[in-house]
Amino acid sequence: MLVGGVHARYADSVSGTAGLSTLRLSESTPNTAVAVSGSLSKFASGEWVTQISGFGAALAPLGAGVSVGFSAGGDANRVQAGSWSGEASGGVLGVFSRRGALVSLGASVGKVRTFYDSTVGTNVLSARLQQRLGGGAALSGGVVAVTSDTVRYADATVEFAYTGARVRASVSGGVRAGDLDDAPWGHGHVEYDAMSRLTVELTMGRYPRNLVGFTDGLYFTAGTRVRLMRDSRRAILPERPVDIVREGNDRVRLTIKYAGDARSLEIAGVWNGWLPLPFEKETGNRWSIVLDLEPGIYQYAIVVNGSEWTVPDGVPGEADDFGGEVATLVIKNGTALRR
Repeated sequence: MLVGGVHARYADSVSGTAGLSTLRLSESTPNTAVAVSGSLSKFASGEWVTQISGFGAALAPLGAGVSVGFSAGGDANRVQAGSWSGEASGGVLGVFSRRGALVSLGASVGKVRTFYDSTVGTNVLSARLQQRLGGGAALSGGVVAVTSDTVRYADATVEFAYTGARVRASVSGGVRAGDLDDAPWGHGHVEYDAMSRLTVELTMGRYPRNLVGFTDGLYFTAGTRVRLMRDSRRAILPERPVDIVREGNDRVRLTIKYAGDARSLEIAGVWNGWLPLPFEKETGNRWSIVLDLEPGIYQYAIVVNGSEWTVPDGVPGEADDFGGEVATLVIKNGTALRR
């Protein structure tokens, strides 16, 4: 749950500073993800705005880093005066991953209801490339082309993101060509895990116009997100040389041994498309990281000094499809095994 404040403009009728509360429920596995959220913004001038959104995706691995599946999502927005808008879409999704690179392609169809009581059909094509840079950093870019009954435009975006043990940050920007032509926009976002169940968030930027009738404008949000749900899964038991223990209520801490000369150490696995994330150095030759992992079977590797891909000391490896080796981690309800 996120509680804080926002300064923004909704359509042409509501703008200013508001108190904001958002409840988000999500669940994910290595090949599926579902998220639903709802928010209420109460403006200082008295108006309120409600928003509800949902998203789901499922992928089926085909081998050699290729997965295909489908995705669906939608949202609805309502202002106190009675105006409302909404959109829903669904389509196919393809993902190709190779070590530090991740390519995704999508095509979907949907419907949009604007604030002006009209309904239009939409067709969307998207392409996105993400490349890890080492040290928890990643650079990505993409293009989204949208056509409707009367409007056609394409957005090009680029994003730089950093993921650390407690801090996550991103900076992104975009430009548009075609109808609904707009000035360039950008976003900045920072999260800090102050406690195991408390995260501080800051977001600011400019958003462009869209099909439902929202005008472009500036926004700034600041708040704290509290994880309310308790994890019903039992604690995961440790096993050497890879130790796995529950961290808080919804996280898993993975600790490994690496006795070689390493200035930095990262982990990459199937759970996030082989995007390396940085370990924290502990005493001696032990390194640890906090991950969100459901019970299941995962392949992974560690990245030494941003370039050498290998497996932890004492853990048997097996050949992958690219001339290297990976390790297998099996997490059960109550038990962690390694190979």
